[in-house]
Amino acid sequence: MGAVRRLVDEATGEVVPYAPYAFSGGGHVQVDKARVAAITESRTFTPSQKYLILWWIGTSPPGMEPLRLTGADIAKRVGMTPDAVGKINRALRRRRILIERGRVGSYRFYRISPYIAFHGSGVEQREAITLCNPPDIPGFDKDARTAAQEAQ
Repeated sequence: MGAVRRLVDEATGEVVPYAPYAFSGGGHVQVDKARVAAITESRTFTPSQKYLILWWIGTSPPGMEPLRLTGADIAKRVGMTPDAVGKINRALRRRRILIERGRVGSYRFYRISPYIAFHGSGVEQREAITLCNPPDIPGFDKDARTAAQEAQ
């Protein structure tokens, strides 16, 4: 078994409690609940767009790496046509919900915006959001964010 990683609080020198997510077989992401709530409650997004956003949250790789799948590959996984996936991905890219992170020829590789979901540390997420503008989510504003924080 590998060495146990210990985090130390820089200000106090105390060990920060750490527990791995041993109860599941998959990775975990940090999700902005207020933005996801605004997306799911918005009438601007179609049910298919909302479904694909959820899929992107669950499949975007760690950090800012793109998901290296074609539209046809994605379509097979989610049960849509490649044309539908391409149309939805383009719409989500225009709203900056999906971030373009590479290309091969004319094909673009995407990942979910780090403002919406991120697989990595809080420090890495803070750095990642400096690489892109916030997503355009109708109905999302500071009041929605405050209400979500109060609900916690």
